[in-house]
Amino acid sequence: MVKYLESMVGGKITSVGETVSDEDEVSFPYFIVKHPKYGELKVEVSRDEEGNGPGFLFGLIDPPKEK
Repeated sequence: MVKYLESMVGGKITSVGETVSDEDEVSFPYFIVKHPKYGELKVEVSRDEEGNGPGFLFGLIDPPKEK
């Protein structure tokens, strides 16, 4: 797993977003990573390798609550 993830090392996150699945009405978070060797990567967060649902990232700062 670490070897697979290492392809992002040296890249820079240039934007974030979500891909909404029409079938399940769920959204998959993604990052656009600009990498000097691999070009632009769209890294989506899934719960497993088959894409059976979105995942969650721990360790981020919670955004301020909307008023």
